[in-house]
Amino acid sequence: MWAQPLIIGMVAKEISSLQHPLVKQAVQLRCERKARELEMRAVISGRKLIHDLAAFWPIEILFIHDDAPPVRALETIRVSPAILKKISGLDESDGWAAIVPLPPEQPLQKMNAILVLDQVSDPGNLGTLWRTALGLGWQGIWLTPGTADPFNDKALRASQGAVFRLPYERVFPDQILTWSRSRQATIYTADLEGTPIDQFKSLPPLALVLGNEGQGPGSWTNSLTQRITIPISTVVESLNVASAGAILMYAMRPNR
Repeated sequence: MWAQPLIIGMVAKEISSLQHPLVKQAVQLRCERKARELEMRAVISGRKLIHDLAAFWPIEILFIHDDAPPVRALETIRVSPAILKKISGLDESDGWAAIVPLPPEQPLQKMNAILVLDQVSDPGNLGTLWRTALGLGWQGIWLTPGTADPFNDKALRASQGAVFRLPYERVFPDQILTWSRSRQATIYTADLEGTPIDQFKSLPPLALVLGNEGQGPGSWTNSLTQRITIPISTVVESLNVASAGAILMYAMRPNR
């Protein structure tokens, strides 16, 4: 059974029990993807991340250990270090955690530079790629089935708020292929057997597919996609998907 939606106005200003319903709900949101998707909320941790996010995103509940900070929140609750540790899942908390609403999906069909994360399973890689895409001017991210949850606590920390800034949409591979045909767009797939990236001149509209860390891109990329790779020394078998993605996104960045 999933927790009920938050009732902000009825929350106490101070919590001292690890068994408080709101503490349990926050832990559930951090640990369980189904709970996050049902409530469209997530838990974020860290003073800097929360402070930066509060400048453009609503903070529903702010949990703090020290004095109330200059951050706008619908509710601010003082808690013990033990409670913050339980909520954040971190052994060393800096005294801040929060419950925030999730950004809704947005249609990306009209965008010209889309990153496709195809069953990327590591939340840290996913968050890092999201942050890189935002920094390099990519316009949106498509997530195929089997991809890690971008609102997993590890992904949230790695993205440093980028998942709240860069729009995303969960799609099936056939939708991506249909987009390619309708927009006359090129889909590039990162693959060890691909053509070196420096031999391509990529022009928008385009999409870049980054596949699963262990298995690579899905079989759906065998049709209507161009496979590209990064030339590297033979003493290195491959690059981490986050590293490879950063290099490819820079080489193909839309605003270069």
